[in-house]
Amino acid sequence: MPVTIRDVAQLAQVSPSTVSRTIRNSSSISKRTQDRVRKAMAQLGYEPSTTPENANDNKSISVLGIIMPPSADVAYENPFFLDVIRGITQFANMRHCLSAAITGKDDQEIIQAIRQLQKTDFSSSYIALFSRKNDQVIQYLYDEGIDYVQIGQPASNKTETVCVDNDNIQAGYDATAHLAHMGHKRIGFIGSPSDEVYSASRRRGYRMYLNEHGLPNLPELSLKIEQGDEEGLEQIKALLDRNNPNFPTAVVVSDDIYGIIVRQICAEMGLVIPTDLSLIAFNNSYFCLLTDPALTSIDVNAHQLGIEAASQALNHLENAGLMASRTLVPYQIVRRQSCCPPKPEHTGGPVSKSESVEPSDSDPFEENNHHRLNYDESK
Repeated sequence: MPVTIRDVAQLAQVSPSTVSRTIRNSSSISKRTQDRVRKAMAQLGYEPSTTPENANDNKSISVLGIIMPPSADVAYENPFFLDVIRGITQFANMRHCLSAAITGKDDQEIIQAIRQLQKTDFSSSYIALFSRKNDQVIQYLYDEGIDYVQIGQPASNKTETVCVDNDNIQAGYDATAHLAHMGHKRIGFIGSPSDEVYSASRRRGYRMYLNEHGLPNLPELSLKIEQGDEEGLEQIKALLDRNNPNFPTAVVVSDDIYGIIVRQICAEMGLVIPTDLSLIAFNNSYFCLLTDPALTSIDVNAHQLGIEAASQALNHLENAGLMASRTLVPYQIVRRQSCCPPKPEHTGGPVSKSESVEPSDSDPFEENNHHRLNYDESK
């Protein structure tokens, strides 16, 4: 098994980022520590992929590598990422730092792009705009001791990862509460598969609210679909069929794009929003204003997520030894015209305990320690 940068760090009793900075001849690492690290490298026979000659960390120019989710096309169509990137580049420009977008159709293509950037003379840190379970890109950054910040709750190495996020469990809870306070009792959820941590967390908050208030929490009311998947579209149509005995009067969707999809399917099936179906989405992108009626949405402040991520990335790049931290950015419910009280004949009733399903999407950070904030729909 090949020696990794983490093996060197363990032997030298330093952090992996300290080993990485030593390889790059960083002036932020003392000579005594560098000597200890280089002795450990020699003892283990570690050969760094980046050599001091082509990776001098004392260069004056820093680069933030902005890592997009692996995708051939779908990810680039989501305005959420554009808002985050705008925040990152705004902060980078203020700090006279370059920024570079890293894209690829799959994990390996992205990892190769990171390797190429690491070989340049720039001092680099990275911001991953996603969090997924069993992610090869994040694991590569971690194993190589490369500085990075993750937008979203880390699915692995949680106590060692710098991250910027919303409280997505609470946001899912509040979105569901917004509908329940209008009188909805049969509420659905449509989101990404569970390996997407943000969607799993919002789904967990949705289930928490249903369970706490004795509302139907049935598997058939909660869909996990890939955007653009034909089978997934058929599942949505089956859920929204008026003959479905579990037809929901309201739906929470984990992203504005899912909101657009549901809006189109409703139009095809003769369902009117919000009188037949109330709909609340996430991200509050410009897509929310392109539908009729305009979508109520959770504004996750994507621009601020980008600013905070860039700030953390540069602070950790310039200051060796900073501890990993988690920054929470607040969110707001932006009320528009896609939600209203249900029709009297569709209000339904509480489900029996035997029908209730406990949450299955675990909170990646604090599954047993989550506490709710006050419900707020002031915006």
